[in-house]
Amino acid sequence: MSALREIVTLLAANTSAKRMSQVFDDFVEMAALALRNAVDVHGSESWEARERQYLQIAGGYSRTDLDRFTHALALVTMELNRNPHDVLGRLYMELELGNERLGQVYTPYDFARLMARMEIRAVVEQVERSGFADVYEPVCGAGSFMIALSQVMLEHGLNPQTQLHVTAEDISPQAMQMVYIHLTLLNIPAVVRRCNVLTLETFETWPNLAHVLGHWRQKRRVAQAIDGSRRLIIASHQETAGIPADALEMKR
Repeated sequence: MSALREIVTLLAANTSAKRMSQVFDDFVEMAALALRNAVDVHGSESWEARERQYLQIAGGYSRTDLDRFTHALALVTMELNRNPHDVLGRLYMELELGNERLGQVYTPYDFARLMARMEIRAVVEQVERSGFADVYEPVCGAGSFMIALSQVMLEHGLNPQTQLHVTAEDISPQAMQMVYIHLTLLNIPAVVRRCNVLTLETFETWPNLAHVLGHWRQKRRVAQAIDGSRRLIIASHQETAGIPADALEMKR
């Protein structure tokens, strides 16, 4: 039995008194909360709030049900290690939850991989210039594009665990949780936000363990400062040569 089919079987066994959509939501949220609280300070107000939410969800399941969730998460981890792809997004569609959620669907991984191949040149150039690629993904869904990009980076001799930083945003709590699980289990440094990209209102910000342990907040600040200085120097040289500063922006 494939890992995905085994995960489906495990989740289906937990649907005795619940809809599959609720079981899937609970599975994803509990996994995300557990991974997120491994990063936060134990006993802080936000840590306590997430712990209460975790226990509230867990209270609706038996010990056997919770063991199935644990087994399912282990299979997600193994599948990501064996063949990195959008495991949770594919599982969502495999369970036919897209139709149940008014047509919400997640990007097919083959399409995400095609898009990643189209963007890889810019990523390689950024790594050559700054030492890493700082990639922003609004409306990120389950993170299919970021997973695909990490794999295309490997094909080009780059290490996404040390040469890629992701900032991913989505207004859907479920999408935020899914991309957080994927990037955490793949050890790709990331900050995931639940926010409205139109109004810029942010509801939650979740750094993952690779982001914290890799000191990526400081790395990005230094890289941004260096890039800002470089632009000032280039603009100054352009003006000295009699070229308007706005021409520099037009050429980018």
